[in-house]
Amino acid sequence: MNFQSRVLLIDDDADLLDIYTWALEELGYAVTVAHDGQEGLEQALVLRPDLIITDVCMPRMTGLELCHRLRADERLRNTPLILHSSEHAMLAPRGEVFLPKEGDLSRFLAQVRRSLGGGRDGPSLASVA
Repeated sequence: MNFQSRVLLIDDDADLLDIYTWALEELGYAVTVAHDGQEGLEQALVLRPDLIITDVCMPRMTGLELCHRLRADERLRNTPLILHSSEHAMLAPRGEVFLPKEGDLSRFLAQVRRSLGGGRDGPSLASVA
């Protein structure tokens, strides 16, 4: 299959964006980045990605507010969404995936594959390195 899943990655941490973008692109995903919630919402409306991964604490619009705005839009309401935060005690809105930022890249990538319907199997960084 030649379909390349489009991932929108939203975070105000430039280093994290670089690491996650590299890892996702190595696995064949097309990645677009945004640096805050407002930019992320604008990108999502234009790109209509297959998966949105967003930090929770960001300037201009939080990840939680972004989540509510995305779910209110008919075009984006069913797009898989991963909320990603260093705040371990955070509760994600009902039906959303929460993944703590803990430095476990393999766990992050496994959740991306599951969110895109790929289950646990599929490409890994070891298979592309």
